Amino acid sequence: MTHWAYSFYDFQDGLTGCYAAPVHPSHRERAAEVRRDAPGLRLLELGSGGGQFAVAAALEGFDVTALEYRKAGSAHAQTLAAQHGVTLRTLTGDFYVADPGGPFDVICYWDGFGIGSDDEQRHLLRRLPGWLAPGGHALIEVYSPGYWQKHAGYTRRTPEYVQTYGYDADGARMTDTYAAGGDTRTQSLRCYAPADLRLLLRGTGLTLTAVQAGGRYDRDAGVWHPQATLAECMTWTATLRPPERPAERPASPDSPC
Repeated sequence: MTHWAYSFYDFQDGLTGCYAAPVHPSHRERAAEVRRDAPGLRLLELGSGGGQFAVAAALEGFDVTALEYRKAGSAHAQTLAAQHGVTLRTLTGDFYVADPGGPFDVICYWDGFGIGSDDEQRHLLRRLPGWLAPGGHALIEVYSPGYWQKHAGYTRRTPEYVQTYGYDADGARMTDTYAAGGDTRTQSLRCYAPADLRLLLRGTGLTLTAVQAGGRYDRDAGVWHPQATLAECMTWTATLRPPERPAERPASPDSPC
């Protein structure tokens, strides 16, 4: 995992409490949506943060494994699970090297894909087919370049911190900078259009089979629109599947095997 991540998310959580928050209705809505199309109930969440979606998925009946590199995030996930009367498996580690087991019917990665270089993203994607059960799929939330180009320079000021969005056009990366108490930390996430992601997927054993646009924030009106076009959305969700495995043919009665 790229070096800035180890300090940024602790810094962000200290300022906003975003990873120590309760389960929000939006997490329940997303979990219910995932459940509708799930081929089974074994679910892996990568980069699970504070465990809010993981707990929401457990409430939908999923058998959840939540992989998160921050110990505080895994601990909060277990606290939330106890509060809601569900169980889940938490693993603390780096998803570029950790082994979460499996197989899983659904793999989810929300709000964070693009944290590394293209090569690092491709390395992670190559790992997914080995974790998926036959007929399973992965759902990856991807940052949309058009939205972040348009919103570069947007600044939000609070009594505790100043947050500023930027966009690195050469690297196609959004930047999110927090400044507080004389300290400044920035996250940088690679943005992909669907055509870009298809190129990234070459050689990974995965195919992009569906594209679902997310919402957009109207910064002039200060209003969040939960549905937007692919050209306007902040993020979009990619459904990724490995090739279908051929069914095993039963041996002939006359076959020596």
